[in-house]
Amino acid sequence: MNVTMKRPHVYRANLRGVLTDDGRFAPGVTSILKRGLPTPEALARWKYTNPDAAEITERAATRGTALHAAVECWLNGEAADATHLTAADIRAVEELATVFADHQVLGVEEEILVDDGDLLYSGSADHRFIPTTDLRCVTGEVIPAGVVVVGDLKTSKAVYESYHAQLAAYAYALDCDYACVWHFTPSGVKLHWINLDAGWRIFRAAYTLAHELPPLERRAQRTKEGINGTRRDSTTATDPTSASEGDLT
Repeated sequence: MNVTMKRPHVYRANLRGVLTDDGRFAPGVTSILKRGLPTPEALARWKYTNPDAAEITERAATRGTALHAAVECWLNGEAADATHLTAADIRAVEELATVFADHQVLGVEEEILVDDGDLLYSGSADHRFIPTTDLRCVTGEVIPAGVVVVGDLKTSKAVYESYHAQLAAYAYALDCDYACVWHFTPSGVKLHWINLDAGWRIFRAAYTLAHELPPLERRAQRTKEGINGTRRDSTTATDPTSASEGDLT
């Protein structure tokens, strides 16, 4: 298990992560996936064509953060702040609380740091638990009782493919047998199966891209700057109005 104390976030090459004790940068799982995976076409098109996309995204992020905090408080036996939650959100939290009442919670908001000589990454897993009864997912798969499961709360419109990679990275770090997503929808909380095998392959691919792309992008940028510089020099050499003051006197 690769669990660590909470570390301050730092940024490198447009990635958010943490520093190891010896100063190496461990990018976060979500940053790796944002960098290494393409944005779903429908989501990208919506962001491009909707003038209110930024505002809507910000409101959704605020709601998601509030829901996560409320569930975290409940799992820790603390009072939750419902300031940014709707009545439907509160009912959903209560529904999830009912589901979790009989399960064994092992950890909440666990900070992870994987540093195994091959991979170096960080993150924060929502919760880890052992179900006392079989859990049936909306697509028919069953998570058996007695296994270790890492779970994540999602308030998005869909359960996207990147979630499989995200949870696979957490499961690897926490040595979990299964993973699931609790999807908060207008009609209630839905339990979704996570394909850890496929998710792990996707995460490894995204990890490679997130590390290999920045140097190539920097090289491309230098090439672009070099071409622009050459063009400027060429323009200066051929434009008679670009003569120096000394040439004009």
